[in-house]
Amino acid sequence: MAEAPELFVSASVPAFAVGAGTESGTGPAKSAIQELIISTLDIPTHLTDRSIKVKIDIRMAYAKYLALLDTIRSMSKLVTSGTWTHKTVSNDDIIEIFMSKSAYFKNHSKIFTMVNRYPQMEKWLLNADDAPPDFEVWGYQKHTFEVLQSILSKREVPSSSTPVDRKGKGKEKADLDLSSSPEEKKKKKGTAKTVKGKKKADTSSRKGRKKEEGSGKASTSKTQ
Repeated sequence: MAEAPELFVSASVPAFAVGAGTESGTGPAKSAIQELIISTLDIPTHLTDRSIKVKIDIRMAYAKYLALLDTIRSMSKLVTSGTWTHKTVSNDDIIEIFMSKSAYFKNHSKIFTMVNRYPQMEKWLLNADDAPPDFEVWGYQKHTFEVLQSILSKREVPSSSTPVDRKGKGKEKADLDLSSSPEEKKKKKGTAKTVKGKKKADTSSRKGRKKEEGSGKASTSKTQ
């Protein structure tokens, strides 16, 4: 995937960022923090529309999944760089911009992670210019998650364990840590180093005591 451009996040949450039916799409009401993410990253409206009236086909579902991965990557960069100065963002906040959590864990995270097993199917899902015709990848089966899972499960897993996206770069799963600020992460690292140093000191102390005990036993033996 293409790298996200450098972004600037304003210091305040815009007034429109409440309720459903906003420019970011219809469906379940989005929180203020979700609306801020959408406006900051300029996420297209059709990808955030979760209304039951909208018929989502398998290609749209895949587009939402890719947008989810891009959003997690971009937000991770903003948090790491310290540019994001707002409320802590969770993975659930991002997932529910595009789809329900139940749908994500039932279908998207389990099935779309296998798409790299079948490059031709990936082209079809992306609706690429050189995408194969429907019957070549689907046969004459319906375009559903269940059928897609069946097709992909029969394919061999690529030698590389990391899924490859349409531009050959590794895809992240939606499990990046967005819960800690750079300062908090530094504190965690510092604590880990302190604990590690303490363990080393304790080990050295035990070794020293053993040497002293061994030396004492040797002296006693010689005296006798």
